[in-house]
Amino acid sequence: MRAVARALAVALALPLLASCAAASGAGTSGAAADPMTTLGVTTWPAGSRPAVTDVSGITLGGQPLALSALRGHVVVLNAWASWCYPCRAEMPDLATVARATAGRGVTFLGINEQDDRSSAVSFVAAQHIPFTSLVDVDGRLLGGLKVVSPAAIPSTLVLDQHGLVAARIIGPATVSQLTAVLDRLAPTS
Repeated sequence: MRAVARALAVALALPLLASCAAASGAGTSGAAADPMTTLGVTTWPAGSRPAVTDVSGITLGGQPLALSALRGHVVVLNAWASWCYPCRAEMPDLATVARATAGRGVTFLGINEQDDRSSAVSFVAAQHIPFTSLVDVDGRLLGGLKVVSPAAIPSTLVLDQHGLVAARIIGPATVSQLTAVLDRLAPTS
């Protein structure tokens, strides 16, 4: 009976993973994978990091915030939605790393993507998420970044102190992925 339940859970989770972290072209023969939606980690060396536009908006708490205000910090920018199962699954890892790196000049910022505000606020409160999120009702903030597809959520960008993209994670971010990138950008003393 457990094997049947497990198989059913996997069968139900696969469409959710595909809908939240779109991997256009991945897994199809003859089609080139879109690098902005291919699952996994992409890193850039210091001399060739892409820039992102300065996104700004209103946080879930109702305060204005611009990404440029965080310059000088390493920024972990995570796109998520409360309706996205992989986003919900990665949040404990994000929260763990956010708490562990708070004293190292690392700032976490979410982009709550095309979500119901009250559902997002309830999720953040219930999960004790230790960072704020910008509200992106129509996908313009995420779409404006140009280095990740608005369809690829969850997705995470790690920006260096100059606001340049050091790493991109398409799909659920893990403690080990984030720690590996952050240890290079914001080493412990």
